[in-house]
Amino acid sequence: MNDHDDVSIPELLSQLDAGWAELQAFIASLTPEQLTVPTDAAGWTVKDHLIHLAVWEDGMNAVLTHQSRRERMGIPAELWGGDDYDGMNAIIQQKHHADTLDSVLATLDRVHAELRSRIAALSTTDLLAPYSDYQPDSTSTNPIVGSLAGNSFGHYEEHIPWMQAIVEQD
Repeated sequence: MNDHDDVSIPELLSQLDAGWAELQAFIASLTPEQLTVPTDAAGWTVKDHLIHLAVWEDGMNAVLTHQSRRERMGIPAELWGGDDYDGMNAIIQQKHHADTLDSVLATLDRVHAELRSRIAALSTTDLLAPYSDYQPDSTSTNPIVGSLAGNSFGHYEEHIPWMQAIVEQD
């Protein structure tokens, strides 16, 4: 959603639903073993990717309620605000690696349902408001809609090929 001129709640929800359906179909195509055993070069399982998606998406739930995104995500202050995404992602992976598959899937579902509900309650004006309107410690004037897309369906689209590669590596 880079072109914000024609952004609307129905369009955003449509993209969110389509991305979610694709992610759910991918998850459903895998066995519990495929979700939890094989790892990539960084030691991540598909389950680790799924909790990663949930944590970043839940960060947007915090944003939409004017709560600290960093705190909701459990990222130390010294890592937040820079470009060390690998460091932030490593913190998330380490914190949740021992979570059960059922717990991860339940968290993913809960977080997604909450975000969808929050987006449905917004107006187009809300979508176009600057990110800094939602996170006062931010100076970003980018419309919030970009962050919503990038931390939900855009994020799923990015991770599905990486998760597929984990499963197909044998």
